[in-house]
Amino acid sequence: MRQFDISSINDRGDARLKALSKSLEGLLIDIFGSDTSQYGSYRTITYLDHAGMNALHGTPIHEVREGFQSGIDQAVAVLETIKKGFVEDLEDAGLGISSAPLKAYETLDLHPEIDRQVSGLFNDGHYAEAIEKSVKVLNNLVRMRSDVEEDGTSLMMKVFSKTNPVLKFNDLADQSDLDEQQGFMYLFAGAVMGLRNPRAHKLFQDEPERALEFIAMISLLAKLLDETTV
Repeated sequence: MRQFDISSINDRGDARLKALSKSLEGLLIDIFGSDTSQYGSYRTITYLDHAGMNALHGTPIHEVREGFQSGIDQAVAVLETIKKGFVEDLEDAGLGISSAPLKAYETLDLHPEIDRQVSGLFNDGHYAEAIEKSVKVLNNLVRMRSDVEEDGTSLMMKVFSKTNPVLKFNDLADQSDLDEQQGFMYLFAGAVMGLRNPRAHKLFQDEPERALEFIAMISLLAKLLDETTV
């Protein structure tokens, strides 16, 4: 529902909106049953059209869009309330996912781009996808900063090479500097090989605590990237 493009509505009778309303009604029936008081209470959110009526001239399309946006926003808010109630019940019964990782995640000072593109996935419980996405973001940041069009491991090995780097972490003045450059190169390449690639090719069920640590690590690499020089 959040992904529905309201600006694409050109007709109040848009079939996609009717399908969305039907899907929402089916969800409520699956959750509560069609003959329950809960279903009766929540059923109103399936009426997504909140726009006014103008029988004489027809309702302007911008008002139609605003009306549907209002309906979708209200439905999402109610669904979030329903979800929160179930999560709390599961937690009380000892069957839910602990809120500790979520609280810990909120305290992280993540790289802004990692935060923007990954936090929604983590907060929704998509831990493997969040890890994979964080590495994809890191990969894209390296490409943009280095202006190198390669991808993945080959990108990292080329950009951070200790002998002919595109981006360097220090002055490369002595052996310690060279070791640091090479070590970070392997960290960036390892993130792609060990975190992104496996999750892109097979199903992973990552625990929230481990996902938290991986994402924090990728965020640190992104911050180190920001400090490199060309």
